[in-house]
Amino acid sequence: MLLKFEAWLSAQQSRNDEIGGLARMPTMRAYEHKVSKRGVDEHHAWVDIVIGIPDGRHVPVFNDAWREYLVAKKAANDTPD
Repeated sequence: MLLKFEAWLSAQQSRNDEIGGLARMPTMRAYEHKVSKRGVDEHHAWVDIVIGIPDGRHVPVFNDAWREYLVAKKAANDTPD
């Protein structure tokens, strides 16, 4: 199973912490995957979105969310289909 950050973040919207707040932000929910001939760096695409948010306090929250996502992605990849 290939877990994408967009799906993981969407599932975090009910959390009552900063990651849940980040997941509920319209800017984060409006992410659109851009098709490119080159491979898409998912982390870089999301970093561009986060640094575009005027409130810089979201950067460390995103970093924490990304670390949690990587753990969840590894667990999903380690689980047999």
